[in-house]
Amino acid sequence: MLKIVLATTASLCLIPTVSLAANGRLPGNISPLHYDLTVIPNIEASTFAGEVHIDIDVATATPTVVLNAESLSLDRVTIDGNPATGVTLDKGGQTATLTAASPLPPGHHTVDIAYRGQIEKSARGLFQLEYATDVPGNGKGDASVPARMLSTQFEAGDARRFLPCWDEPSAKATFTLSIMAPQGQMAVSNMPVKADEAMADGRHLVHFQPTPRMSSYLLFVAVGDLERATAKAGDVEIGVVVRRGSVDKARFALETAAAILARYNDYFGTPYPLPKLDFIATPGAGGFGAMENWGAIMSFEKDMLLDPALATEKARQRVFQVVAHEMAHQWFGDLVTMAWWDDLWLNEGFASWMEAKAMDALHPDWSPWLVAMPAMERAKRLDARAATHPVVQTINSVAEADEAFDDITYDKGQAVIRMVEATVGETVFRDGVRRYMKRHAYGNATTRDLFKAVEEAGAKDALRIATDFITKPGIPLVSVSATCGADDSPKPHKGRKGAKETAPAVVAGGGTQVSLRQARFATEPVTIPDQYHLSDRLWAIPVPLATVGGGASGGTGSQTHSLLTALTGKAAVPGCGPLLANAGQTGYFRTAYTEPAFKALVDHVDRLAPIDQLGLMYDSAALGEAGQMAMSDSLSLIRALRPDADPSVWEQAADYLRDVDGYYAGKPGQAAFRAFARGVLAPVLSTIGWDPQPGQGDKVGLTRAALIRALSGFDAPETLTEAERRLAADGTDPTALPPGIRLAVITAVAQHADAATFDRLHTLASSTTDALARRQLYGALGAVRDPALAQKVLDLSLTPEVGTTIAPQLILAVADTNPDLAWRFVTAHVDAVEATLDQMQRYEFFAGVARRSSDPARIGELNAYAEAHVPATARQGVAKAAGEIAYRAKVAQERLPQVDGWLATLPATH
Repeated sequence: MLKIVLATTASLCLIPTVSLAANGRLPGNISPLHYDLTVIPNIEASTFAGEVHIDIDVATATPTVVLNAESLSLDRVTIDGNPATGVTLDKGGQTATLTAASPLPPGHHTVDIAYRGQIEKSARGLFQLEYATDVPGNGKGDASVPARMLSTQFEAGDARRFLPCWDEPSAKATFTLSIMAPQGQMAVSNMPVKADEAMADGRHLVHFQPTPRMSSYLLFVAVGDLERATAKAGDVEIGVVVRRGSVDKARFALETAAAILARYNDYFGTPYPLPKLDFIATPGAGGFGAMENWGAIMSFEKDMLLDPALATEKARQRVFQVVAHEMAHQWFGDLVTMAWWDDLWLNEGFASWMEAKAMDALHPDWSPWLVAMPAMERAKRLDARAATHPVVQTINSVAEADEAFDDITYDKGQAVIRMVEATVGETVFRDGVRRYMKRHAYGNATTRDLFKAVEEAGAKDALRIATDFITKPGIPLVSVSATCGADDSPKPHKGRKGAKETAPAVVAGGGTQVSLRQARFATEPVTIPDQYHLSDRLWAIPVPLATVGGGASGGTGSQTHSLLTALTGKAAVPGCGPLLANAGQTGYFRTAYTEPAFKALVDHVDRLAPIDQLGLMYDSAALGEAGQMAMSDSLSLIRALRPDADPSVWEQAADYLRDVDGYYAGKPGQAAFRAFARGVLAPVLSTIGWDPQPGQGDKVGLTRAALIRALSGFDAPETLTEAERRLAADGTDPTALPPGIRLAVITAVAQHADAATFDRLHTLASSTTDALARRQLYGALGAVRDPALAQKVLDLSLTPEVGTTIAPQLILAVADTNPDLAWRFVTAHVDAVEATLDQMQRYEFFAGVARRSSDPARIGELNAYAEAHVPATARQGVAKAAGEIAYRAKVAQERLPQVDGWLATLPATH
């Protein structure tokens, strides 16, 4: 370890230059082996000082050492103990080039650097978080006095803001970290504390044990007035680290982590290799929910803590998902890391899929694959637009890597993994994952490495299927037609060049003969370059097929799996009921039925599994909005659902009806549509009731809240009256607002608030000191419809009362109800709004506000904003938002008239 001697001499001469390789990566001639790092923060000055000793291996002789550095001043640099003859910083490339006194021959060398850096205000590098405590205020009306803590966030490329390093996923090394902490404050990092050294001034220098070999973006440290609770899971100590006074709110996360660890150890076939695993809950919010630092998972409090008096079932599920997702990364991402950011989906797609697997094992009553469906549906909708991209995409810079954290990477990624597992079988897929883990532990890997390991475990076509879906943008559309009772044996069909000819099994005595045809499903014109061969426009699509009514309980019969590799194909299915394609919804594609076939499924919808009811609703909605079937068909399906259908299906149906209501904004047909929606949803709420009943289960609580939100948005008078009654009774009746509906009720009242009600809710929010409650209450204020009151919310968002961590959420809440008002506000206050955003939010937030609009004029305004404020290489979010605005406008103009006509044929509702 280096002595704590911090240079005070002037910085070495800095000369602008270009040192990055042509692809934006560091030269590959030097590999770091170990970093020994000491950091001394000065939180009052928002700076820190550091010294790092780096052991490196030089592969080929070189006169220079090139590594990453951003916003750092390098005060003293030595190479092999000799002063560097030059230090050249490239601000654009975020590198430092260190010139040695003489060329470095191949072999082991050392680099020592004393440097200074900045403590950031947003979540990148080493950053500070200011938060309110429950200590009485200063007599000026403040509810509390502020406190501060430090934390780090390095993914994708911000470790270089903390120390000069090889800040690339494949540049793995070990780290020994020491950090100076104020008296009485705790420091936590990836590894357990090795020693705690008291200083004469009352501070203490905390030394941590060396880490395993890992990527730089996984290094972590936090310092603050914290407390820690622990539990044992085998030999591993699991901890939750929270600001003082909040440890009880972390109990659910702690219990969840302990339960998951044993299951992951078994699934991956490689035990968790570190001695401890901490979950650090930090105040505030950012453009991400949590970060998988090895042994020290960091999240914001809203995604880790639960207040029993406030927590909804959705909040409990969210905490479970965050814990399960980040723990999966401890293997998929930390132990084995993608070689470069173009394979980011290996981390995020797998972890998203694994969180559902963990939920299925520990909370099957939550119906985890139903819970996962909305996320995968978001990916499907994005994938149908021109602004989509392949799951595996070329990444040339850190800015491009930051943009890769989107629905395609996470949710199309998990959908592809689920599809492959369903095709090859759970056991074979798991065995392949175990091979992959053992082969690449403490190293790096690619997509091909994973699916080759799965094929080695006995899977057929795993690499072929996965390659098609991760390298090609877009989502397939499989059109199906069926003939029952035919004795027409399907002939062998030829797939792509070199593919083996196969004939689907023929059903003896007839059954259902199915014809399949694939195409790309697109909601916008998509250009395919002429040089692409037909086979490059096709996918190898596993298509699960079943007939309805053929099961023992009258549900769906046994599935037939057909691999569609050509433009067309045939399959045979036992039974002669209505045909269901994508049975079980494990396939990543849209299904198009003939009109009679779809009607037959609607007529038998109560015989479908809940996940197939939801899949049929999603597909008919997407095709209806695209004009490939009547938009009212999805509404007919929802109307056919029984009030006692699976609560998760009703929850998503309510959310979809709210989406359709959004298309109607400002349109004359909105009143008729809302009357229809009330008529469909009110009986469901009446069936389940406002208060939890014995035996209803957790899912019902989620649906209850969704129905209250939806019905209040549809102006249901009985819902609004009951919401207002319960809120008024909350002060005297502790049962009036149970946690499951508390937020939904407050939001319903806020949505329809007049000035007096608004002021009452505002007082409630501003006087609350609990961070979780404040976030909920201010978010509810943002739902207000009245434009004048919505403007008050927007003005409030940029005041110290709200704070920077809640401001973005508040603005987006207003944009949901008053999108044009919110857009005018953010474009009039660009600098102030950007000051509330972290790096991952900065280029996406304004696009997120704009995309709520259906006004085509907004596209030009968004593009003008991007020209002035967003680098050309970081405009993927802008393109997506522009596509969504155009899509919403098109649906409103071209599809709603058909819905209006359909609504006019229904019996009158009120």
